[in-house]
Amino acid sequence: MSIPPPQGRRLLAVMRQEVRLMLAERGLWVVGALFLLLVAYALGNGLLQTAQRDRAQAAVAQADRDTRTAQRTLLEAIGVGTAQPTPFENPADPSRMASSYGGQHVLLPTAPLGPVALGQSDLFPSQYQVTNQSRVVFMNPSDIENPWHLLSGHFDLAFVIVYLLPLLIFALSYNLLSAERENGTLRLLLSQPLRLRTLLAGKLTVRAAVLLGPAVLLPVAVLWIARHAGLTAGGAGSATLWWALLVGAYALFWFALVVAVNAFGASSATNAMVLVIAWVLLVLVAPVLLNLAVTQASPAPSRTELATRQRVVTAEAMKRHQDLLGTEYQHVGQGAILVPRDGKIEIAGRSLANYRIQREVDEAIRPALARFDAQQAQQQALLGRFGAVSPAAVAYEGMTALAGNGARRHARFDAQTVAHHEAWKAFFFPRIDARDALVPADFDRMPTFAWHEEPADLVRGQAALAVLQLLVPSLLLLGLAAWRLRRFSVA
Repeated sequence: MSIPPPQGRRLLAVMRQEVRLMLAERGLWVVGALFLLLVAYALGNGLLQTAQRDRAQAAVAQADRDTRTAQRTLLEAIGVGTAQPTPFENPADPSRMASSYGGQHVLLPTAPLGPVALGQSDLFPSQYQVTNQSRVVFMNPSDIENPWHLLSGHFDLAFVIVYLLPLLIFALSYNLLSAERENGTLRLLLSQPLRLRTLLAGKLTVRAAVLLGPAVLLPVAVLWIARHAGLTAGGAGSATLWWALLVGAYALFWFALVVAVNAFGASSATNAMVLVIAWVLLVLVAPVLLNLAVTQASPAPSRTELATRQRVVTAEAMKRHQDLLGTEYQHVGQGAILVPRDGKIEIAGRSLANYRIQREVDEAIRPALARFDAQQAQQQALLGRFGAVSPAAVAYEGMTALAGNGARRHARFDAQTVAHHEAWKAFFFPRIDARDALVPADFDRMPTFAWHEEPADLVRGQAALAVLQLLVPSLLLLGLAAWRLRRFSVA
């Protein structure tokens, strides 16, 4: 609905007057400074965490390259007779190269918007060492993390926006109309050619600018400087735009709630109480109840049960191959026996036993893994379907998805890791069975992991859905407010 020119001029006059009044109040300075500090600290913490992860991944990738180069150099030396292998370091032995001795890491790179929402990156590993072991073994989280962080999560920008921004909106806006009426100025203002909606719009615009400026413009500017290369690559630019829209839609919901509460004409104290109760219900209680309901409808898969099953199967396989396991030191000091001859190689007994054990475990555990994955996918689907009951949950899931730290991107990483694991086994297992020795040229044919990023349309689609899920209740609240404002008493 377009504002007539006279009302447009009055809107600007209201905004100018509101700016003067708020600048004269200490509350604005306190709230603005506090929010700016929170945003800056959260963004700095996000940049620090992602920088540490990037450095760690770069070190792991370099270590893999150095190890592979050293193994290839050793293999070439063995081929010309200037070096002899050992049972534990033999790059010609496919069973050794398939194990942790030759295993390579797969890495999930940080998305351009990673610092704004760390999400569950502290729980979901961003790297695995793929070997011939069952994926239950090497894909279990193994990073040592601060238990307090695992309990409460890292302090990031998404936390500030989802949990603290609504409280700051309340602090500035809970008495939009009630204060004017309690001070006796509302009747005087409306005696002028000024509509109540114009007065509200002017007040809200100023407050939104005070809060959304640091929440949107500051992070974008800092990320552009700190991660310019990442933000200019691929669809990062559109992701930044969608993130700004998502933050704006989330703020709009809480501003709409403030307007609806004010429109009922209660006192300022009552407004504050109602808004805090709404925050507790929508931000704290609703997500917990949602998780409980989803857990009841689709129980979470038991990692303990899966790990127990893996240990039982492993113990049974070890009993079947205990004779080979007892030959651990059979070839120690007899490197000449392990040198390839006519393209074939003698595999040390313990290495052969480990290969057979892991292969049997992988096959035995496959049905349990399939059930685990199906249960997990069903639970995530339910959470996505009913998450709209909490605007906080909608906003947080949308932000973590745009930041590349959501459950869906990690699930994609796991799926690509599983595919790489299958390719790894397909390369080495036939060579182990045939006792084929590896040659330097095989190093160029070994499977390598290449991360395939989520399609930009998929990320934008989830962000658009989150924005829509926030806009619908916002419009309903604004409609309720408009209906109540027609009956609003200025006395």
